[in-house]
Amino acid sequence: MSNKKYNIYVVHHSHTDIGYTDLQETILYNQANYIKDVIRDLNKAYEEDSVIKDFKWNCETYFCVEQFLEEATEQEKEDFIKYIKKGNIGLSASYLNFTDLVDVDVLDKRTKEFCKVYEDKGIKMNSAMNADINGISLGSLDVFLENGVEFLYTNIHCHHCMYPLYQNQKPYFWESKSGKKLLVWNGEHYNLGNALGIVYNKHQNFMTQNYFGKDKKQGHIETLKNNLQDYIDLCEKHGYEYDFIPISVSGVFSDNAPPNTDII
Repeated sequence: MSNKKYNIYVVHHSHTDIGYTDLQETILYNQANYIKDVIRDLNKAYEEDSVIKDFKWNCETYFCVEQFLEEATEQEKEDFIKYIKKGNIGLSASYLNFTDLVDVDVLDKRTKEFCKVYEDKGIKMNSAMNADINGISLGSLDVFLENGVEFLYTNIHCHHCMYPLYQNQKPYFWESKSGKKLLVWNGEHYNLGNALGIVYNKHQNFMTQNYFGKDKKQGHIETLKNNLQDYIDLCEKHGYEYDFIPISVSGVFSDNAPPNTDII
């Protein structure tokens, strides 16, 4: 068992997967309203000076932001920008979690459009997130570099493909043909935090059992503590050398999940 101290960075997001958990129309409606829910909860938290004002929500894809902006009130739009600048809401320069089928010119055009919108508001979109896709096209690398993105945070789907580079968490520089480099964090499964128990799981499933074995009938906090220790031991076994570990989590153990202020 490790005695090393780690900072665990919890990345709270709704994994965007259009058409997987429900009809497309329902998912679009839900994703737009998740952002509205976050704004409402933050407004209340700042009014009451509660711990929820430290809550952070990451918009994993810009597509969901577009859906929100199409139906948001002017006040909601103002609050959205305000909470981005405060650090409560994170933006990603990823439009959707694409395979390599998307045309690079189309992707570059869309990326330029939304990066420019926020640049004009004093917000630089310099990071991107990609979840559930085990390969990203070289064209995407060029688009990120062309539009000022400095960091890509990826989350694999480890049921279909195991860890690239033989480590479960691994940073590397992705270099283009021109010699430009993008810092990439090759991360874990996008629901790792749910498997660990950051959000309480009433029922076990194949993912929690694959990672941590069958439920030992422990309490929530004890389960989380033991799972974290087991995971840290796994990282060290893989040669992990840093003193921090990023862990993605959704509001419930599902794709297209809502925000969950219990996490804070």
